[in-house]
This record gives sequence, C-alpha cells and structure tokens, in this order.
Amino acid sequence: MKKYFDRPPSTMGDWLVLAAGTALLFAAVARLPAALMALGGLLALLAPFGWGLVLAYVLDIPTRFFAQKLFGGRRGWALGASYALFFGVLALLAALVVPQLVQSITAFAGRLAAYEKTIRQLLLWVQATFGIDMATAEQLVQTVGSELQGWFASLSRQAAQAAARAAGDAAGAAANAFVALAVSIYLLSGKENLLHAAHTCLRAALPPRAAGSVLAVCTLANRIFSGYLGGQIVDALLVGGETFALMSIFGLEYAPLLAVLVGVTNIVPVLGPFLGAVPGLIILLLELPWKAAEFAIIIFVVQQVDGNFIAPRILGGATGLPGLGVLLAIVVGGAWFGIPGMVLGVPTLAVLAALLKQAVGAGLTARGLPEEPPPAPQEKTVTKKAKN
Repeated sequence: MKKYFDRPPSTMGDWLVLAAGTALLFAAVARLPAALMALGGLLALLAPFGWGLVLAYVLDIPTRFFAQKLFGGRRGWALGASYALFFGVLALLAALVVPQLVQSITAFAGRLAAYEKTIRQLLLWVQATFGIDMATAEQLVQTVGSELQGWFASLSRQAAQAAARAAGDAAGAAANAFVALAVSIYLLSGKENLLHAAHTCLRAALPPRAAGSVLAVCTLANRIFSGYLGGQIVDALLVGGETFALMSIFGLEYAPLLAVLVGVTNIVPVLGPFLGAVPGLIILLLELPWKAAEFAIIIFVVQQVDGNFIAPRILGGATGLPGLGVLLAIVVGGAWFGIPGMVLGVPTLAVLAALLKQAVGAGLTARGLPEEPPPAPQEKTVTKKAKN
C-alpha cells in the first residue's frame, strides 16, 4: 500500500486505484448527512445511559460519606440512604417550586396593568422634577406592556398545547428516567467490580508505565471533580436555606421560589449568585421598591457569609485555581457548552492546571533544577520622620 503514496500514478492500475479512491471519498461525503443523522439517533438512544452515569457519579459522593460516617463501611445501606435523599430533595423542590411558579406567573400577569401604571407615574415624576422629556420612554413602556399582555394572553393556549405534548411524551420520558435510574443503581452497586475490570483491561491494553499514568490522571480528575461538585451542591443547599429563612423572617413574597432559584444558580461559581438574584429583584421591585431593597440586602449578607466563612471550609480549595482562572473557565465553558460548561469548566481547568504543574515539576526534576517558591508578599515599610 505504501508504494501508491510514495510515487505519482503512472500505470493504468494506479489511475484505476486513484479513481476508485476518489469515488469512495465522494460517496462518503455524500452520505455524511445521513451518517450524522444516524449518529444523532444513536446518541439519543444512549442518552438515558449517559444521564444514568451522571446520576451515579453525583450520588456516589453522599454514598461514600454515608458509608464512612453512618453505616460503618456498609455500602448497601449508604446507597439506599443516598437515593432516599435524592428523591426527598426532588419531592421537596417540586412541592416548593411548582405551586410558587404557577402563583407567581398568574399574579404577575394579573398585575401587568398596575405595573405599567406605576412605571408611567414614575416617568411623569421624573419629567416634572428634572425637566427631562420622557415621551419616548413612556411609549416604550406602553409597547412593552402591550406585548407582555399579548404574550400572557397566548400563554394559556401554549400551556395547553405543551401539556398535550407532555402527555404524549410522558411514556417515553418515564421510560428514559427509569433506564437512567436503573443504570445508576447498577453502576453504584457494582462499583468495585466495574473499577477492577476497568483496571484489568487498562493494564492489559497498555504498558505498565502508560497504564499507571492513565490511572494517576483518572484518580486526580476524580478527586477534583468529586470534591468540587460535592462541595458546590452542599453550599448551594445552605445558601438556598439561608435565603429562604431570611426572606421568611422579613415576610417577603415568593420565598420558596426565589430561595430555590438562588440556591440552584449558586452552583455556578462567581456569576451564579448574581444570576439568581436578578429575577427576584425585578419581581420584588415591581411589587414594592423597599421589598427589592430588603431582598438585595439579604442576598448581600448571605453571599458575604457564604464567601467568607462557609464556602472556604466546604470546598477547601478543591480546585486550586486563582480568581482569574475561575472566571476564564466560566466564560469559555459557558460559551462552548452553556450552563453545564459553566459548572464543569472550573474543575476541568483545575485538572488541566494540576497536570501542567506536575509536568513542569517533572521537567525541573529531570534537569536537576529546584522548584522556585512563589515570591513572598512585600511588607510595607513605614519611615518615621525625625523630630525637629
């Protein structure tokens, strides 16, 4: 085969082989859309298995904790406790969020006229007080209000159509959920045997040194991902609970809905708390401005307590990334993969940074060079003026 690539075609056989190869290439390109569609269908069929793998990885974190702290190493009892916790959290979220969401949408739709009137009065006050022409802004408010009223008027029809489609897809969704649940139970219950089989296959397929390197990378990635995701989930639960408690104390409306929203978005580092606070501020600002101010103060207090006391102790520097690295991982991951990329971009970059640090250390060791410590912070020197 190599002789056909080392010289230009010169004989009839060479030209026939070249023509046949070109025809096969064009045929493959022509069939590429169908192949991509088939690949998409295959991925859709395998999606429940992927979700089962994700669920198993997440639930393995509390399973290991329960097995070590509560059940004396008995993994079966710990596995049952993890699934009981999982279904309990789902039921609690459904009980808190769904009624509040329906109530919020209904109340917001019913108060659109009052909101529009309030904004117009505010614009008139600004115009009368500061002499600023607000005619364009008032027209914009009227247009937006009309569009929102039309959208909410069609929302009931869209909800009915969505309910009909959901009822038609309920059987398929239930089957996929059951498959994902069964896959997660199988993976968690047979974790030790599956890991042993994977290690055996890896040692059989690769040289000992390469197999050891792959295992070391997998161990490092698992340590960073499990520590980061587990810490973020616990931190999100605490932030949501603190927000709900403070909103209930101050008597603010929509406390369950907004607390769940703040807690869930808190999983996204740095930007998550602000993303979760914006909808609550808008909703409460349209109700009464002082309610929005109270909510902003609550979010500020919760984030200060979480950022300075709770999160550092829970996460414990699981990533080891500086603030700029975390922001870079969030921006790039979000641009490429959306919200999942924002969540998983930070531990992924942390794994790459840890591997790069190990490679740099190995290179310095191979050259007999010591690893230089980071520069110590410079202390400010205070010069005393001589007394006259």
